[in-house]
Amino acid sequence: MDLQPHSEAESALVSTTNTTGSDARYAGAFFPWASAFSIRGGAFTSNVTNNVYSLRPEQPSEFQTIRVGDMKLVNEVSFGPQFGVVGCQTRRVGVRRIYHAEIRRDPGTVTVAIYQGDGAEEEWRQHMAKYESIRHPHIMQLYGLVSAKGLYAMVFHDELIPYAQFLRRFQHSHILSTYIRAYCSTEFQEATNYMYDLFRKPSIDYNTPAWIRSATGALCLDLAQGGPETGFDLPWRGLGNLHVLRVKNVSLNAPNFEDILTSSLSEDQYHELCSERPIARFQWFQVSTQHPVGPGIFQLDSQHGTCLGITEPLILPEAETDQNWDQSNVGKRLPNSWIRFDSRRTPGLRRKLWTKTYELQKAWLAQANRIFAELEDKRRVENYVCVDYVHFSLRIADMGCIPEGYLFVCPAQHFRASIAPHAHLYQWPACPAYWSLDPSGAARLSTEDAGILGFPAIHTETVIGGDSWDGSVYQGLLRFHESKGFDPNSWEVAQQFGHPLFEVLSDLGSKVPFPARCVEKWRCEEEEDPALCRELGHYL
Repeated sequence: MDLQPHSEAESALVSTTNTTGSDARYAGAFFPWASAFSIRGGAFTSNVTNNVYSLRPEQPSEFQTIRVGDMKLVNEVSFGPQFGVVGCQTRRVGVRRIYHAEIRRDPGTVTVAIYQGDGAEEEWRQHMAKYESIRHPHIMQLYGLVSAKGLYAMVFHDELIPYAQFLRRFQHSHILSTYIRAYCSTEFQEATNYMYDLFRKPSIDYNTPAWIRSATGALCLDLAQGGPETGFDLPWRGLGNLHVLRVKNVSLNAPNFEDILTSSLSEDQYHELCSERPIARFQWFQVSTQHPVGPGIFQLDSQHGTCLGITEPLILPEAETDQNWDQSNVGKRLPNSWIRFDSRRTPGLRRKLWTKTYELQKAWLAQANRIFAELEDKRRVENYVCVDYVHFSLRIADMGCIPEGYLFVCPAQHFRASIAPHAHLYQWPACPAYWSLDPSGAARLSTEDAGILGFPAIHTETVIGGDSWDGSVYQGLLRFHESKGFDPNSWEVAQQFGHPLFEVLSDLGSKVPFPARCVEKWRCEEEEDPALCRELGHYL
């Protein structure tokens, strides 16, 4: 073989072949299997087939790749003046911003989440993984991906707007505002159930940000973020089993949509809608154990820590209440219905009596505006609580060593007040429980003697619970009843459906508010305040 001189440029021009099983490490090599030789010059002729070697292709993406130049940002989405940057800034420098955008040759507006800065790619991939296997109408649906020169983005179907911003569009109509909050809560529950069925564990919580498809009003949840820093006004906390059907084939923006809605819903359906969470806000508050309580309307003054009964006691059939004095197998029921406990088994003892009145919220909603008209006071209506749950609890205050003896606890029927005008209320009896050294209980130990002998104090507590509503709900009820031809300031609606009638206390002006404290949870023993316990009469 004649070796002829050649230029450096010429010697750099080579071609390769790719055969099945070739090692990717030798892609582009002229003599892929040769070793331990050198070439100093000459002309070379290759008869190797000129095929381009290529690596094994990656798995194709389930979502289309969108070029940056094909994406036109229209506007950045903001949740308010203090939220110019949408989403949360992570502990890294990277930031996630949300935009509405248009994609070349694709009709319609889309929503784009753009990630930039340090750690942007990692966060983008983490968030993208959450959407790859999720497809549900009430969860944001991924459409395409962008990855170019430090800019990463996820493109979602539809023009999405923040829930709170969407709701503000209908603030002119209290009926529509209530309806939208209700059906969005239904859709939230549907998405929650879907995620649980998919992963067998809760994957959506009450801090999950909410979006709305502007074209349809449907809810979409953002799986990539959460927490109070997002600035979303979420309605889901305390969500019940509300199921509100959407009115189909009618635009929410239709000028007569409120009339369509009111003609589609019956009075009972609208009351049901308003009585469920999150439209109704359920709350608990501790009250004095010396005060009789029961189903009815109370006015809570959380600023001064007081509560005032507004209506006369309701006379309700026993069939409409559920009473339960929590039983346990550690006590023995005596012939007189009292329950005896061995003192050595009382540490950790909890006894609970509760009564629950059904359908009371709808009865109140049917006549609330009539009560407000009679009181001539429509200020701070959110302080009025429709109490339908009364809870009494008894426990042993000290978990330490307890002397040998017996604890006797009264039966449930002793909690029913027997003196007019409180005959339909509940309260702690004069002696709900006592200590004794006698197994028959005939010889009761006084509180002082029990303390001297080393028996712990008996802690009692009264908690009442009920729903309250903001002024917009009551305004919506007034408008709804008027549209149905009723006088909202009368008993007409309540009588139409056979609800029990609320009557304002005849001597309301002379009533003195009694101590009360709003609590976050129905059990507050872990947050026991000795001073408050003494004020509310918690110790026997």
